[in-house]
Amino acid sequence: MLTPSSYFQHIYTLLLATLLITSTVAVQAEENKTYITIATGAVTGVYYPAGSSICKLINKGRLQHHIRCSVESSAGSVDNINQVRLGKNDFSIAQSDWQYLAYQGSSEFTPSSPYTNMRTLFSLHSEPFNLIVRNDSNIKTVADLAGKRVNIGNKGSGDRATMERIMKQFGWSSKSFSRATEFTGASRAQALCDNQIDAFVSILGNPNASIKEATTACQAKLIPVTGPKIDQLVNDTSYYANTSIPANLYPNNDKDIKTFGTLSVVFTDKRMPDDVAYNITKAVFENFDTFKRLHPAFAALKKENMIKDGISAPLHPGAIRYYKEVGLLP
Repeated sequence: MLTPSSYFQHIYTLLLATLLITSTVAVQAEENKTYITIATGAVTGVYYPAGSSICKLINKGRLQHHIRCSVESSAGSVDNINQVRLGKNDFSIAQSDWQYLAYQGSSEFTPSSPYTNMRTLFSLHSEPFNLIVRNDSNIKTVADLAGKRVNIGNKGSGDRATMERIMKQFGWSSKSFSRATEFTGASRAQALCDNQIDAFVSILGNPNASIKEATTACQAKLIPVTGPKIDQLVNDTSYYANTSIPANLYPNNDKDIKTFGTLSVVFTDKRMPDDVAYNITKAVFENFDTFKRLHPAFAALKKENMIKDGISAPLHPGAIRYYKEVGLLP
């Protein structure tokens, strides 16, 4: 028969054992979790909400696959590719032109050798080259940017890298403008409205916050990005295509705006485990209608196009596994 003291000692021992077991299980469960981070872009662009949407759907199934996803803002496409290549982020989003150049090898990246370990999960929305100007700037064409105050994009961004290609087409350098600035996505609209610049460029899906801010707060407008030199740029590359920005998407823009553009691509490195790539892909495609509603730029997405359009690096084996399971690939 247990004495009162031995009874309480017995209870204490049982409680301690239970706590130890619970703690061990909790530690093991924590150790079994996989934490991944997606690098995106400026919070006012489309990459950040796109990355947030992908993470949201991944985390929705965390009890099944034990993957936790977080999102980070970044300088943009070129920076994102460098970060994933160096293992500082697990996956990311980039313009299709910069995926192509990274996979082939280009001096814009560090290192500049071909990034043959890059792997694609899927492509996303189209990204027009948007040129936004002050209403009093007297800028009506791309050629009119010469001698003006132009935000050419921050270093490491797809905006900057693509703008440099346009500058090369026109034989320009930064000295061709009366002022060349590098405001980030979050501050360029304010700079335009504060009369610090006459124009800024932005490659991202529409609608987006920075263009809406500029067109609403100070009656800025989008202008066409067309002409022989732009046609030559598009014709000489496999990753640019002519496109347009729909009318009435923003104030002061009542006609379709002709321009050129790329697609956005979600990519990773081949070091990513197959099951992680599989579950990222599955999270988006199994919740496709929900994903399309998370941002207006996703409304026109089609599954069959997302596994081939704009993709210049091989699909990740984990993504291929999912696509074969659901019949998107033979």
